[in-house]
Amino acid sequence: MEYLHVSIEINGVKLEVIGNYWPGEAESMNSPGESESVEISQILTANGDDIGGMVAYFENLQEHVEQAAMEAHKGAKELARDEYAILRREMAKEEE
Repeated sequence: MEYLHVSIEINGVKLEVIGNYWPGEAESMNSPGESESVEISQILTANGDDIGGMVAYFENLQEHVEQAAMEAHKGAKELARDEYAILRREMAKEEE
């Protein structure tokens, strides 16, 4: 499980999504496997209002927010990994 805190935009509305991300697991002999998923605890507007309950009422919107949050979280992780790799290469060059 990983902490999830991302900013997304749905139909021009900027939202801050807070919750948890599960990367899932591959199928094995002992387990049928599990898909990646997101559990949202808060969906905040720019004013700080938590609209998570309202979003949950509309199942399609909830799924859309979960998917957007998952993609934003994974994108941020990839960006951080890429930036770290660049930093390591630059530090290695400086040591030469």
